[in-house]
Amino acid sequence: MFYWGVLFAIFAIGEILIPGLVSVWLAIAALIMMPISLFVKSLEIQAIIFCVLSLIFIAFFRKIFKFYLNGKESFGTEKVKIVKLTSVENDNYIYDVRFKGGIWTAIANLELKPGDIANIVKFEGNKIILGRN
Repeated sequence: MFYWGVLFAIFAIGEILIPGLVSVWLAIAALIMMPISLFVKSLEIQAIIFCVLSLIFIAFFRKIFKFYLNGKESFGTEKVKIVKLTSVENDNYIYDVRFKGGIWTAIANLELKPGDIANIVKFEGNKIILGRN
């Protein structure tokens, strides 16, 4: 039971440090395993149950929660303020933009000046793809 608590703490801290809605499901599975481990003594069976629970949570709940966390807003209505142009690569301009209280990296195929406002077209990983305002 103790090691499931430790795994829960590790996965929960991991989700806080690197949010991605993956390790939270592992943390929940480890939390569920704590009482289960009182009844199932075999470590192999506990590991199998943990893996099955984790896969179920990741496969079914991650998409649902990601949809609600990202919101139902249509992209193009949210705007960002250009902070600075950082580089130009392969006809793409790379910017630092201010979005939701932080500085993000953004890519656009058009030149913008610091202080301009641009629309968010989509997200690709941790980068914002920009379009015309």
